Amino acid sequence: MSTIDYSAERYWEDVAIGDEVPGFSVELDATTMVLQVSGSQDWNLVHHDTGFAQDSGMPGIFYNTGWTTGMLGRLLTDWAGRSGWVEKLSFQMRGMNGTGAVVRAHARVTDRRIEDDRALVDLDIFLENNQVGVTTPGKATVRLPRRAGAGAQS
Repeated sequence: MSTIDYSAERYWEDVAIGDEVPGFSVELDATTMVLQVSGSQDWNLVHHDTGFAQDSGMPGIFYNTGWTTGMLGRLLTDWAGRSGWVEKLSFQMRGMNGTGAVVRAHARVTDRRIEDDRALVDLDIFLENNQVGVTTPGKATVRLPRRAGAGAQS
């Protein structure tokens, strides 16, 4: 369950290096997998046929790149608020997120700066699950609004 207030505005001046973004968790089950596969139309058998996935060397079916991108995008846009903007997003898929896992999306602020009149925040982002730990480390840059009357560098 998320602790983020979706109606709130997040301002650059209120963010500090080291801040934790609590994020959210999702329990992955067969129904969620079917919905994800049908929504993305990624019909690769490793995403919905357990026997095929296991014959391919995987422990079972697993969620695809689109789902991973969506989870990280949700994490960032929920945190950034109504006026925030995701400028950059990159990640590495190092482990599988499959049925039976509880996946947590979270982040940590690593830098904040003004660049070309944009108030930017850099974050280390993560997906991790209760079966293997961190499956997807990444980095992101989010542009946030400034408070009215804010100086050139806070």
